[in-house]
This record gives sequence, structure tokens and C-alpha cells, in this order.
Amino acid sequence: MRILLVHNTLNDSTSISGVLREYVNMARAWREEGHEADFLLARAGFPQLRRLAPESRLISSDNWFNATGHLGQAWRQLPACAWRCLTAHVTRLPHKYDVVYATCPMVVEVYCARVLARRLGVPWVVKIQHVLGAQPGRIGLVNRLLLWGERKSARWVNRGAARVFCLSPPVAADYRTLEKRLELNPVEPITVGSAIELDQFKTLPDAEREFDLTLLGRMHALKGVLDLPEVWAGVLEQRPDARLAVIGEGPHRADVERAFAERGLSDSATFTGGIGEEEKNELLAKSRVGLSLSSEEGWGLAVHECLASGMPVVAYQLPVLDHVFPSLLDCVPQGDTQAASEAIVALLDDPARRRKRAEAARKYIERYDFRAMAKEELEALQAAVST
Repeated sequence: MRILLVHNTLNDSTSISGVLREYVNMARAWREEGHEADFLLARAGFPQLRRLAPESRLISSDNWFNATGHLGQAWRQLPACAWRCLTAHVTRLPHKYDVVYATCPMVVEVYCARVLARRLGVPWVVKIQHVLGAQPGRIGLVNRLLLWGERKSARWVNRGAARVFCLSPPVAADYRTLEKRLELNPVEPITVGSAIELDQFKTLPDAEREFDLTLLGRMHALKGVLDLPEVWAGVLEQRPDARLAVIGEGPHRADVERAFAERGLSDSATFTGGIGEEEKNELLAKSRVGLSLSSEEGWGLAVHECLASGMPVVAYQLPVLDHVFPSLLDCVPQGDTQAASEAIVALLDDPARRRKRAEAARKYIERYDFRAMAKEELEALQAAVST
């Protein structure tokens, strides 16, 4: 089977999101089974895909827009998204695909997958990672546009998608609520978990771990990164020699680094920006405790990778994290930076508890091997094609 993955939300040459890592692993598993899995995306994202998925064919939806260097200027993405939607009508494809897969529910993915599937005369599917309308704090012009786009996409998906995947039961519940609010006849989504290649992540003895804390993820306010200076200051009050690694790129990285400098925290922290998978995994292996300050998750891919690297995780409380990682995380109330600092210090002060938590978590997540997840989705894709 030939699968075309539409990943038009990638805007730069350095960022590697959890969603991108997810589909790279899925494409690899599908290819190992004898299928083809190619990507349609902006040319700006080709460097990541060439490195991560060298066997997949890359098809450009946009030769011009590249957000590298100005990720904080979200308005620049709007013309690019419009252009990518237009090019879906004329982009030349190397051959006929059997199914088109929108890798997220954004308009720039769903509209393009819908158009390409119509041109090819094949079914299209979509995966819902999270529902924006179910999240607090979505204010401002950009967020209003995103919420409008989510409603528009939901109508297209309801009318035309052959299959709807949701990342977790909480996401599926939020999506059904969205459909009811839009007075649509609800479709029955297929819930599929997030995949991980556990062999990519190694665990090191505590003595070889040079960072006390690591935050992995997109540098965006919704990921809680603006709380990080306060959390880290609280840790340093009790452990002044502690070291922090911040792995990821995004629009609010400069704001966070500025706040660290203003509070005199910069010497204790390393900000990597966007880095390759191997380097990222090496840094995770060298860390003692993981941190998630996110206010919205469909699964918790960064948490997943921290656990795979053999470290316990302190996280802001989210229902989806309770569902996906039951009793495996040290959770504190949303926005309680003091509680987060205290939980981190408590783990750093207790190596035996860290080790016990990490061993239990790594054993638990073996169930999410990417090959098993890829097989589950492939069966649903094959059913969509044969319908």
C-alpha cells in the first residue's frame, strides 16, 4: 500500500516535534512491512525528514516559506498556510497513493489531504492529537483563527474522512464534544496510542548523569515554559549546584532565556534549541529528572521519552497524563511552581526512589512499541482503502 502523509505544519529547518517523530517511526515500520510511506510538506522541513526518514520520498507543498530564525512571529505562517492549501490543487505527485493521511487536524493538513484525496480518487484519514477548544487560555487573534480552523476542519472531517484517529480516550471525548457543539452527527473515532522506539533510549547509571533536570518540548507558552524560570529558581535555592538542560525550539525560547538572564540563572542552564535525535537522546540519558509544565497534551510525547530514558518525571496535573501514565508521574497542580520545585528537589534528594520510579515507568511503556502501534493503524488504513 502507498501512504501519503501530509505534514504541512512544519515551518522550519530545525524543529522536531513529537508528532513528527511519531510519523517518522510509523513510516519506518510501514516500510519494513513492504509498504510505501511518503511525506508532503514545505521544503523548509526537508532537512529533518531527510535525516530522520531517508527512505521516504519528500514532496514539496511550499518552496518559499521558511520560519527558521523567526519562529516567534506566528503571523508569518498564515500566508504560508494559505499557499500550501492552494498548491494542493496543483502539486504533482510521483504516483497514485492508496490513502492520504492528515497528520493533525489543522486546516493546512485537513484541507490539503481532502483535496489530494479527491484528485487521486482515494480515501483520506486524519489523526486528532488534541482539541484546541477544550483547552483554557486560548485567547488573542491567532488563537481565534486556530479555533475557527478547528471548527472548519471538524466539519470537513465529519463529512469526508474515511477514518478518524484520536490519540487517547480523553482526546476522543473532547472531539465528540466538539462535534456535538457543531451539531454534527458524531463519528466513532479509533483510539490509538502514541508510538515509541524504546531501543533509541538508553539508561545510564546515576553517577554518569550530568544534568539534574531536563525539560523537553516545544518552547511555547502552552507548554508552560514561561513558568520554568520560577521553578528552576526554587530548585537552586535548595540545590545551588544543580544543572538544567532545556531541549527544544519554539516562539518563546528567547523570552525564557531572557528571564533566566535577568534572574541570574543562565550559568546553571543549557538551552540546546533544535537538535538532532541522537544528540537529544544522549542528553536525556544524562539527566536525572524530567519536567513537564504543559497545560495541554493529547498524549505527552516528551514525558514518554523522558520515561524511556530512565528518569522519573515531575508534571503539572493533566487528566490525559493520569490516563496514559497512571501513577507513574509526580504530578503537582497546574501553575504551582513552588510545588513543582519541591517535587523536583525531593526526587533529587532520594536516588533510590528515582531509580524505583524510573524502572517501573520504563517497564510500563514497553506496551507502546512503535511497531505494534503502526500495525494497529495500518489495519485501519487497509480497511479504509477496501471499503
